[in-house]
Amino acid sequence: MRRILAFVGLLGLLSCETEITDFKTENLSDAVVVYGEMTNLAGPYTVRLNFTSGYSPFDPTQFQGQSIPGADVRIVEESGSAIVLKEIQKGMYQTPASFQGQVGKKYRLKIMTPDGLDIASSWQVLSAPTELKTLNSKYVNAEKVEDMYFEMQASLQDTRGSDDYYFIKRQDFIQFLTTCPTPPAPPAPVPICYSKCWQAVQNTQPILVDDAFLDGREIKVPLAAIPYDDFTEWFVQMEVYHVDKATHQYWKRQEDQRTLGGGIFDKVPAQIIGNLTCLNNPDRQVLGYFMVAGKTKKRVLVDRYNGIPGASYQKLVNLVNFKKLRYQDSPLWDCRQAAWIPYNIGLNLPVY
Repeated sequence: MRRILAFVGLLGLLSCETEITDFKTENLSDAVVVYGEMTNLAGPYTVRLNFTSGYSPFDPTQFQGQSIPGADVRIVEESGSAIVLKEIQKGMYQTPASFQGQVGKKYRLKIMTPDGLDIASSWQVLSAPTELKTLNSKYVNAEKVEDMYFEMQASLQDTRGSDDYYFIKRQDFIQFLTTCPTPPAPPAPVPICYSKCWQAVQNTQPILVDDAFLDGREIKVPLAAIPYDDFTEWFVQMEVYHVDKATHQYWKRQEDQRTLGGGIFDKVPAQIIGNLTCLNNPDRQVLGYFMVAGKTKKRVLVDRYNGIPGASYQKLVNLVNFKKLRYQDSPLWDCRQAAWIPYNIGLNLPVY
């Protein structure tokens, strides 16, 4: 009886098996990787070129692959006019600051590498930009400081009568403070103490939304909350790209693979091909994307002083002193030299 059951079970497994007949592995060690974007906002626009191989433990700049210098890189407009990008550093190419994309026109990226690879992106229409309708924060109280936070709220107003897709970048700028050392005894001059700097926490994950079932309506943008763990200034900057369906699908596939959890319903990992091809060698793999889109930006200050209950504020003060968030044990004249602060960008915020 056991043998019969085992045989039936084996037949069941075989009947559920899916045969994969077109599976093929590829060596991507010499694939060309391209990334760049252009918008309706003032330039300059930057394009990065590298190979997937080239990692060196002795050169941290090569963690993204070996750079490709000496290429001829151009952005071509549908009329045939082209703007040549200048190599500003190894493998990084940039347009003149005077060059600016025009809404409604078609553009493509053209690259000729030093070894003769002719690479081009597909044509893309620069779409009209879409403004954020709202971007604000709301304080949420709690018994413990660790549970207090600011809920971030954002939305955009969709245009009725068209299929619209949005690619959104979020960048947070967080102020941090350091403790100035004890001044020297007179008559020695007291050095200038720079105690307020900014960090730009790295965020490489885009927010992807579309107007499916929401055509012409207000679309909420999902945003992570901000902890109430300090009372230094905190800015949130949002960049909204109005992209086409192909661009949205490309980044959606990237996100689907990034969030694989090992479940049986996860999508099968596969190489995601962008909108670039090698014209004179179709078998040569080109990865990455050249994105053309209407773009808007908005930056908001999260007010971590006003509207906070007095008791809650005092709890935070006690926590800041207890955790020594002012780095009392590491006095420093210039906060720009605070190497222990990740993504320290110095005294000023980037130009908005």
